[in-house]
Amino acid sequence: MFAYRECNRIEFSECTLERNIIVVSGRNGAGKTSLLNAAKLLFLGANSESMRRIRVGDVPLNPKQFMIGVPGRWYGVFPRDGRRDGMIARVALFWEESGAAYSAERTFTLTRQGNDYTEKLQVTRNGRTLSEEDADSRLQTLLPNEVVPFFFFDGEQIQSLADADVGRESAEIERLLGLSFLNDIDRQLDVYVKERRKAGLPETVRHRITEMEGEQKTEEARAESARRLRIALEEEIADLETAKARAEEARKKLRSGLSEEERSKMGARIENLRRQREALATQIASKLPLEAPFLTNHGLVEQAFRTLDDQLKAGTAASLANRLHADLPPGVVALLASLEPSVALHPPQSTQLTEGLGGLLTKIGVPVGSFDHPLFASVAHSLRQQLRDRFLTWRQSGQETFAAHADLLRQMRALNIQLRQAQRDLDDADVVSDEAKRRYEQLKNEIETAELDIRRRLQETVVHEQDENRASRNAAQLSDRIRAGYEEHADVLRENKAYVLSRSVRLALQTYRQERRAAIRASVEERLRAKIAVLLGPSRLIKSASLNENFVMTYQDEEGEDVARQSISAGMRQLVAMAMLWALKEEANRPLPVMIDTPLGRIDRENRNLLMNDYFPHAGNPLVLLPTNSEFGDQGFDQLAEHICKRYEIQNHDGRSASIVELSMQAAL
Repeated sequence: MFAYRECNRIEFSECTLERNIIVVSGRNGAGKTSLLNAAKLLFLGANSESMRRIRVGDVPLNPKQFMIGVPGRWYGVFPRDGRRDGMIARVALFWEESGAAYSAERTFTLTRQGNDYTEKLQVTRNGRTLSEEDADSRLQTLLPNEVVPFFFFDGEQIQSLADADVGRESAEIERLLGLSFLNDIDRQLDVYVKERRKAGLPETVRHRITEMEGEQKTEEARAESARRLRIALEEEIADLETAKARAEEARKKLRSGLSEEERSKMGARIENLRRQREALATQIASKLPLEAPFLTNHGLVEQAFRTLDDQLKAGTAASLANRLHADLPPGVVALLASLEPSVALHPPQSTQLTEGLGGLLTKIGVPVGSFDHPLFASVAHSLRQQLRDRFLTWRQSGQETFAAHADLLRQMRALNIQLRQAQRDLDDADVVSDEAKRRYEQLKNEIETAELDIRRRLQETVVHEQDENRASRNAAQLSDRIRAGYEEHADVLRENKAYVLSRSVRLALQTYRQERRAAIRASVEERLRAKIAVLLGPSRLIKSASLNENFVMTYQDEEGEDVARQSISAGMRQLVAMAMLWALKEEANRPLPVMIDTPLGRIDRENRNLLMNDYFPHAGNPLVLLPTNSEFGDQGFDQLAEHICKRYEIQNHDGRSASIVELSMQAAL
């Protein structure tokens, strides 16, 4: 599995409460993370999405890609060379519980000329193999998938537990602390209560309520799906922020050598270019947005101008002019006929009078067939004139104005190029060797890529949050409609004794659950404060912590004031997260190994001593630490000497074949 070719065994049986630590050390790339992943793979299998997320911020590989590998990106779980059909990768755990001997082994077998695989989990009790269903259930009972991260984790990556501002770990923590069975019972009771509630209602009402409940479940599922996607993106953003911070720190270390005078001159030029860009941006923003739609559509401008011009040339309102020509001559003829005595006109005279009146109207500025556009029916004549003049200006000088705006945009592009070049000159001048410059450029690209990924994920987060809120609102509205449907038949519900009793039972269970949850939360909070007092004793920034109902942490300083999360360093976040894991592990009291990769991470010297003396001796029984060969140093091993049960070293000389070798305690010490 991974770079491990032969059977490698780590023995826990000699661990005691006093000597509870097993150290498996090795250089970078030797196989420590592979060992951690192998342990997680035993419990999670290849179908776990979190297991298949191989790099910070990446989308998970599919199971086949994770197992077989992706060229240039991921080697896969099977060793790279010598792959053949029937090759088996395996990881197993052996333990005793309640007087019975158990084993759990997960195997992966290559098939189809190394292009596919099969997976199998086998669990035995006292040598008897359990059924497939019982095997999975037994492993889940030992360690549910959701809580694996609390027992097998990277010391640096657990910072997300301290960063969480939503109850993303709430369900997992409830599972760890044995509260989830109450949720399961509550869900079953909820189904029964709903069934009893409908009994006795008219058929049409039951049908309508059932439809609305189906719609409500759909909306709730949409909200939950959006919430999970949002939380996953938030976790990816936190990981990307961590990776970006590391790259920025590494890039900062590559800077070396400009004098203060040179740096000041280059900095002043960069600042001057930025001011020019801001002024030009203001100028563009004040002019271009108003005229851009017209300057980029000359055909529409011409059409609008002609329409306005024709309307104004019509003189009197077109609709009135056309009505005068249509109604005035016949009206005059009719009026003459109604006089006393009447004036009788022969048909030729009537035609002559009609034509004469039409000509007179045209002569005084009311032409027949005047241009009429409905868009201007309610627009005052003066405003029409102003619109015509504006479109005349765009028509006559549009090309020149367009060219002027285009010139402003070209100036902005040139300023951006100059600014980027000036910043690049400063960076290049500050990095000396060619190798350092190449590394600097690589880190710069990594930072820019991380920033782009963060922005994209933030945008996606907003979309998922909107979807979540929309679906939640729809579900709430449906809930109100369902409640109203039941209230119409409240008399039926009062007579339904099965419903009344089951509802009372559910309410009692919910009350018990809340009280039980509150008691456990208070206990975890008390343990957390005790652990923070140990691990962050020297800190002046964090002196205590609190948990809300969703087990989200807030931190307090010496004055009892809340501490902003962004004010906490990466190392301090790691300590806070370790304190939380320590408190949860004690509260859960599960007899399982704890495995920590890169246990000291970004911890400073003073806090390292606290971890060595106060955390590691009590963090797990057994506790498996996976440090680099230089992470502890002689002083660290001296501090842990009385608690170390066994020491192993991962030997991997060619990067392809790793083996775990036990070191004699005398030689190691």
